[in-house]
Amino acid sequence: MSQTTDAIAPVYGFLGAGQMGEAILKGLLKRQLASPDRILICEANPDRAGLMCQRHGVTALPSADQLVRQCDVVVLAVKPQELGKLLATLAPDSLTRPLFISIAAGKTLVWLEAQLPGARIARCMPNLAMRVGAGMSAFCLGRHCHPADRQLTADLLASAGLAKEVAESLFDAVTALSGSGPAFLAVILQAFADGAVALGMTPETALAFARQTLVGSAAVLADDAVVPADFARAVTSAGGTTAAGLAVLEPSDMASIIADTLAAAARRSHELGQ
Repeated sequence: MSQTTDAIAPVYGFLGAGQMGEAILKGLLKRQLASPDRILICEANPDRAGLMCQRHGVTALPSADQLVRQCDVVVLAVKPQELGKLLATLAPDSLTRPLFISIAAGKTLVWLEAQLPGARIARCMPNLAMRVGAGMSAFCLGRHCHPADRQLTADLLASAGLAKEVAESLFDAVTALSGSGPAFLAVILQAFADGAVALGMTPETALAFARQTLVGSAAVLADDAVVPADFARAVTSAGGTTAAGLAVLEPSDMASIIADTLAAAARRSHELGQ
């Protein structure tokens, strides 16, 4: 049953309408958590604002303060380096109504609450897979949030994937694992394709096989009951082809390289939050 009757549906606002903002907006519409007439955007790029209105039937407003005054939930979806300047344009008396949901990487609850005194704030870390409804998002709540804000935040993020509440102290790890992780997996995917090219495949065929192998394996591993190590063993026959490949892979530095990759990303996330 649709949840978009005016009596119960919040008014959602998006300060910034880039790729991540649009991904969340599309999720709200697809899951019928909001109808286009309950979504407002404020986007500095007029061409982008016009495209969003044309594509999704939402309404663009000229100022952030005007948007905040009309919304129950405001998604802060501008670039982190632009967020402070934008929040400074909001009048103090406009901060009491909405729940602010920030997806700005590195901006802590302490920082956000200093910019938005007294406001209800959720800090989130989504990833780009939200574009296809398969995102993984972490969130934590600020000290002024109401009990109902937990579900409101989770529902918004889960409209385009999965969402999990975690301690803010883990956000650097989350940023490295699921925020930056898609880029790391894309590099690994390309390495698989390149290896197949070296065996005689064309680049196009190799990438098609590598891509679908990743998609199919991920679909199986998405089942919580499937343990990755058990899945690998199920694919492996004694003396077979998988065993021959694992004999090269397992003694390699792959695990330590991946651990070092995540650690570097987490360190940078921490630096950006200072």
